[in-house]
Amino acid sequence: MTRSLFAVAVFTLATAGCQDAPSDGGTNASACEAFGRFGPPTKTFTLPGPGTSGELYVPDVQTRFKEVDWSTLDRLYVPAGTYKLINLGNLPQRSADRPLVITNTGGQVVIRPPAGSTQGYIWSLSGGANWVLTGRYDPVSGTGHADFPGHRCGAYATSRARYGFLSDDMFLSDGHMGLGIGGAHQFEVEFVEITRAGFAGLRINQAKSGDTVPPLDGLRLHDLYIHDTASEALYLGSTQGAPTPLVSGLKLYNNRFVRTGTEALQSQNLGDGTEVHHNVFAFGALDWRAAFQAYQDNNSQAQVRGGHIHFHHNVFLGGAAALLNFFAGAETGDAPLDVRFTDNYFADTLNLGIYMGGTSGAGSSYLWERNAFRGLDFGYTAVYPSSTDPGVVFRLASAVTSPTALKDNRWEGSRKLVSGITGGSGSVGNVTATGNVNGPVAALRFIATGLPEGTPTRRLEMWTDRATLATGSPEVAYPAGALVMHDAELYRARSANTNKVPSENPTIWEHLPLPVDDLRTATGTEWAEQGVGLLVPAP
Repeated sequence: MTRSLFAVAVFTLATAGCQDAPSDGGTNASACEAFGRFGPPTKTFTLPGPGTSGELYVPDVQTRFKEVDWSTLDRLYVPAGTYKLINLGNLPQRSADRPLVITNTGGQVVIRPPAGSTQGYIWSLSGGANWVLTGRYDPVSGTGHADFPGHRCGAYATSRARYGFLSDDMFLSDGHMGLGIGGAHQFEVEFVEITRAGFAGLRINQAKSGDTVPPLDGLRLHDLYIHDTASEALYLGSTQGAPTPLVSGLKLYNNRFVRTGTEALQSQNLGDGTEVHHNVFAFGALDWRAAFQAYQDNNSQAQVRGGHIHFHHNVFLGGAAALLNFFAGAETGDAPLDVRFTDNYFADTLNLGIYMGGTSGAGSSYLWERNAFRGLDFGYTAVYPSSTDPGVVFRLASAVTSPTALKDNRWEGSRKLVSGITGGSGSVGNVTATGNVNGPVAALRFIATGLPEGTPTRRLEMWTDRATLATGSPEVAYPAGALVMHDAELYRARSANTNKVPSENPTIWEHLPLPVDDLRTATGTEWAEQGVGLLVPAP
């Protein structure tokens, strides 16, 4: 039997990485953002609805709707309904002081293909600058709908399927993105839910033409709920050879990227002004036994190019290889790197904490300050038998010779912080460590995950009949109590079993309620006091 997308095995080495805090899961009035963010609209235009075809296919909106003044339009409305495909192209170039706001009207916009469809994609936006895609409910600004407010007022626990825009690929194709954006820059995406994408949830890139590289700057991606994807939640930037678009000025914050088959975050070509903060990247690399390719099993991946880049107050929870696979890779003309990782929480993987790779020399610098690490319990040999315990939290490639400071970090367990330094202070090569402490690190608690009480992070995996990335593709044996995701549904094994599809064997697999994903940091804890993760209210 072949592997079924969105499944999860369970018997890997478990570590207590996150827990739920007592909560009623309700709204929080103090977390309500005031209405009027975009101001009242003056000029609006409503696109045609899905009709009998179920499609909104307008690859050139400016040519199709010539009667619209695209330089002054305030709102572009997408009518409520279920669409099998949306394609909006040649969006206008607007100014930062008067962006075009694209939003739902009359209810929820659902992008969901019919079963068995052979279409090549489900949702595409392209072209232009200074536009906003939002499902935010805001009656003053004329956006969204009251019945689909998403997590407004802190209603994270009831936000599933209640955003103005919902993309649900149903794992139709392993090449599908929940939303693909290309040929655009200086745009914003917020209050959108993406689930069951056959590949990445949100894919953003620019295509070069010869040696001409278009900009990919000024992106604002926030308040997104991307969950239960076959591969990445966010796939940002190009992995092709130089020259590539530089992702400068990125603002990525207040997002939930949850239960991904491979990395929760994959970002390339990050440049000056990038700030990644107060996100939850949780339960990454769930499909590490049977992903589309070997070693696609970190929690997150980031490749940087040049300038000042700051990752702070994020939660990186759950991986198989590294919690962060980090690379430096400058191109001709890039500025020196000034990269800082401060006040982040890293927990629960089967191999390495941080890998710093690529090439980086004189003029660039790296600071890792006040980060916390726990749950680095080696168990990678279950799929990769030749692997060995790294014995360290940080591993640096030999070509990374830039000054690297490790300051006031905390880590739990018997590993060294970095090879060549015993304890929390000292120096070796280009690495200087000061004030780091090896000792107990408290597990970060969420308000409510919706998983069974006390579930260790690494217990949850995607169900698969065979570990196709292991030598010989052995069958996976699930013990009683195993917890898995299958087709984005949660199951627990009633008894030990092998090769029993959860949805087809209710006497063997107990079908559990869906996770609620209120992944705000529990109030009154040390992590809330330090401002780590999603907060109440959001920063």
